[in-house]
Amino acid sequence: MSNKRIPKFIVFEGMDCAGKSSILKLIEEKLKKFAKADNYVFTREPGSKNSKEAEQIRQIILNKENNLSTTVDALLFMASRRINLETTVWPALKENKTVFSDRYWHSSFVYQGILGDLGYKVVRKLNEIITSNTKPDLIIFFDLMPEKVVERLKRLRKEADRMERMNEEYYQTLYSAYRSVINYDKHKFVIIDSNCTLEELFEKTWKILVERKIVDDE
Repeated sequence: MSNKRIPKFIVFEGMDCAGKSSILKLIEEKLKKFAKADNYVFTREPGSKNSKEAEQIRQIILNKENNLSTTVDALLFMASRRINLETTVWPALKENKTVFSDRYWHSSFVYQGILGDLGYKVVRKLNEIITSNTKPDLIIFFDLMPEKVVERLKRLRKEADRMERMNEEYYQTLYSAYRSVINYDKHKFVIIDSNCTLEELFEKTWKILVERKIVDDE
């Protein structure tokens, strides 16, 4: 790539079991294979690979024994997000590197905003303040219908029928919430159908990244 390459902030969002995290790992592996990984930084939320404090917040958020209100949950995510920006995202962009993030503020818009009791507009405004309004250049949404999510979860978790039905209701609601968030920023989102093999999903994703000049074609 040219030294004049413009650094970009790329976010992967999607439903559970849609493959976004696996695809990110494959992208990182391919870039390392061609000795180009130094131009890219990979991170994920909640937490930060460059901050023990953000990782400690991650543990609090993910601990199922904690019974936190939506407000506290939102504040923890935002604190972790700010730390990740300060320690990973902003320094990388300043060094002319492209950043790939497994989730960003869109997850907060969905979980604490639409599904929680804070509301989309409140959560968005708070995140814009906390992040100094750092917006992604591209969001790739890995689209998987709720019934397919549950189908994949069945194979992974072997849950009881009643729980599966409950999960499908939950994922229907979650899917609708994500669609609402996408509608707010349509021009930034690219939607990929994840109802395919991992190999096919990788090819679709890589093609988009090449077309957007985020990676070089090999």
